[in-house]
Amino acid sequence: MPLTASSEQVATAILNAITTQKAALGVQQTYYGDQTQLPQTPAVCVSPGNKQREFQGASLRTQNTFETYVYVYYGKIQDVQQNLHAAQTLADAIEPIVQADMTLGGLVIWTLCTQNEPGVINKMGSLMMGNRMTFQSVSKTTIS
Repeated sequence: MPLTASSEQVATAILNAITTQKAALGVQQTYYGDQTQLPQTPAVCVSPGNKQREFQGASLRTQNTFETYVYVYYGKIQDVQQNLHAAQTLADAIEPIVQADMTLGGLVIWTLCTQNEPGVINKMGSLMMGNRMTFQSVSKTTIS
């Protein structure tokens, strides 16, 4: 499979990696794009983020840097400590699953979780504990 210049393909590959392991992770639902309604939690939403392209000389090759956001929604806050532990544990478990194939099936050169931010999220009128993870991926392609 050739390297990609598509942030949609990268986000889909990350979503697929998480979805195939959702039972082992204890995740109820996975979604493409951040959702306004989450009927069940824990839930994970994967969304393409920023994409940068940089010329790599006169050959029309570019280095493509993608950010993909993984939103981990654990659940409505009832016990802050318990929810924070559970949300962080789930986010920490997602990292090695995505990075198990750092090339995302040959789409990119590498993928790495560069940020994992825990916090309180206002979702559906309730406060939830969760994490926003940022995965960075790099590929090189030719402009055609």
